[in-house]
Amino acid sequence: MKNARTGLLGGSFNPPHIGHLRLCIELLEQAELDTIQLIPAHIPPHKKVDNILPFDMRCAMLEAAIQDHPELSVNRMERERTGPSFTFDTLQTSIDRSPDTNFTFILGDNDLLTMEKWYKGKEIGMLCDLTVAGRSGADPAELDIFINSFWNVKRHNTGRWDILNGGTVRYFSVPILDISSSMIRSRWLSGKKIDWLVPQTVKVYLESYSQEIRKTWQA
Repeated sequence: MKNARTGLLGGSFNPPHIGHLRLCIELLEQAELDTIQLIPAHIPPHKKVDNILPFDMRCAMLEAAIQDHPELSVNRMERERTGPSFTFDTLQTSIDRSPDTNFTFILGDNDLLTMEKWYKGKEIGMLCDLTVAGRSGADPAELDIFINSFWNVKRHNTGRWDILNGGTVRYFSVPILDISSSMIRSRWLSGKKIDWLVPQTVKVYLESYSQEIRKTWQA
């Protein structure tokens, strides 16, 4: 019998913001997860890397952001990777290290619709469960069409699909917060206030290392 239900949420977290944290709270409750591990990418495979803060800085901000939420943790496993942080590799490593944990990979509805372009995208659904957050307003009917065409599934009537010889895909509607790391970077660089867009601990961190952060984000 497997142990805790653990969600895995990857991203660049450049910087982390309240959208990331609110998503975690929603899924801890709705998906009845026991814990969520936030996994910063060391080398994001699909993003410009010139303006991404060093890995350790992003981890430190994220740890400061979640310090009052013991059910959330930061996993620094991507530091060990020399190449791009592909989701399939991250999941496989997590499963190999903790075979008794019931992992579910957290992704947005818009991300799900692009999985056919991911590295081993189809195989991801064979490794573990998928928890899909409807945070971008994608049409549920479009999601259903994609899931049924991408995998061999048994569809349920409750936002759930069972992948044959694989995991389970579950869909949850969460509040849509129109917040992004790129927007926060732009506001911060232009001297605008970012209060209530990021946790206070992240704001303090940005101010403490403002010179180094500004140099990177302006690259």
